[in-house]
Amino acid sequence: MTTKIAHGIWPALCTAFDDSAEGVDVERVRVLVRSLLDAGAQGFFVCGGTGEGRVMSVPERMNMAELLADEVAGAVPLILQVGGTTTEDAIELAQHAAHVQGIDAVASVAPADRPNDLDAAIEHYAAIGGASNLPFYVYWLMGEADRRVTADGFLEAMQQVPNFTGIKFTDHNLYLFGQLIDRSKGSINAISGPDEMALPAMVMGAEAAIGTTYNIMPKLYLQMRAAFDAGQLDEARQCQRQANQVIRILIEHGVLASVKAILGWRGTPVGPPRLVEPLSSAADKQLRADIEALEFEVA
Repeated sequence: MTTKIAHGIWPALCTAFDDSAEGVDVERVRVLVRSLLDAGAQGFFVCGGTGEGRVMSVPERMNMAELLADEVAGAVPLILQVGGTTTEDAIELAQHAAHVQGIDAVASVAPADRPNDLDAAIEHYAAIGGASNLPFYVYWLMGEADRRVTADGFLEAMQQVPNFTGIKFTDHNLYLFGQLIDRSKGSINAISGPDEMALPAMVMGAEAAIGTTYNIMPKLYLQMRAAFDAGQLDEARQCQRQANQVIRILIEHGVLASVKAILGWRGTPVGPPRLVEPLSSAADKQLRADIEALEFEVA
């Protein structure tokens, strides 16, 4: 087990594309990263689901690793998600990441062609974890994880994975999340994924949170984490309630497309998404009206 890297609030960084979504827009990426650093972001998760890594080429993902490392310049840690592709491509991405000064760890989802199979996942993870000396994080997605696995079974299996350090747990089963922390005696770096359950995950022992909506309201989650750490639970609960009011609206309109639209309104355009259709003009207008109707600032 290597040193825990992730603490606090980390945006699952949106990848900024040009207006056609055909290429990564370098300057837009830099502007978004700078704005989030100014807001207090404590790390970045790069090319994950929100970053649309699954629909980016290997060279694009390598370029994102280099770009983020250059822009962040060691100010906060970076975890590069290398999965969502073939094992061979993931290995290539991990090996490249190891040569980029400023990339602190790599992560991977389960193999795209063999989800819900722990044995297949371990084979995939072991190949990636062994491809470099970087710490390796499992990106647990509830739709792709082996639902039969117990905390003890998972932790035992992960002994086969070189450099295994922690887990980004994007699942509503917080009992299992807590068991992974408890049964590992707190040795794993425990990161929560569902933005709508950030506070409950903190209660269960999450040391960090990585999420999509942290691109548009990092200050609210930073306030939540600070309040929780200070024992100010009423304030922390109010932060989660407000976050969930925003999340409800985003779900109604489409989360990724909405987050990208909101960033554009604020003067940090990140282009349209590749994974999903962008909002229509009418949907964008309704989203703006719904957000503006809230009784607090989304920030």
